[in-house]
Amino acid sequence: MIVAAILAAGFASPALAQEDDAGNAKAGFRIEARAVYETPTVSSIAQNNDVYKVGSAVAWGGEAGFDVAVGSSFVVGPYVTFEKSSVEASDGIDTLKVKDNLGAGLHLGYAIGSKGQIYGKVGYAKLRVEAQSGALRATESGSGFQGAVGYEHGFGEQFYGRVEFGYGDNGRIGGINFQRRHAGVALGVRF
Repeated sequence: MIVAAILAAGFASPALAQEDDAGNAKAGFRIEARAVYETPTVSSIAQNNDVYKVGSAVAWGGEAGFDVAVGSSFVVGPYVTFEKSSVEASDGIDTLKVKDNLGAGLHLGYAIGSKGQIYGKVGYAKLRVEAQSGALRATESGSGFQGAVGYEHGFGEQFYGRVEFGYGDNGRIGGINFQRRHAGVALGVRF
């Protein structure tokens, strides 16, 4: 899926991109700082439909992407994101920490007026967790689908702010299904 996103961005018609890029202020390379409130959960421990919250906390990170104009209102392009987590659950003896989340995929945006954009992201994410029991410590990762929707608002020519909501299904880590939900904000610059 990631390869398809990169190929789609790479094979976009140069003539179309040149023609439409001038009228699409949301196209180009972008980087942003992110802060999200995340809630990792686990499921299918005792039954098939059970869901348990690991904890909730703030994660910090960043995202980089390159959006290609597809008309005067649409953009599409690849992105990569990384967030360092602070979620931790402990019963006094055993501790589970969510270390970080690394994701990549395809970003799709539609301009709303001259400053706004609604967007969606679909991709692949890798969640890393650490379990500790006494002196024993192990770190494992799980990966799978991630998606998000959000709104972006421009401030001046290059700067923007975002509000985003997302979900990721990170597969099995240590035999347990992990998911991640997040709601966050971002401040970025587009070049």
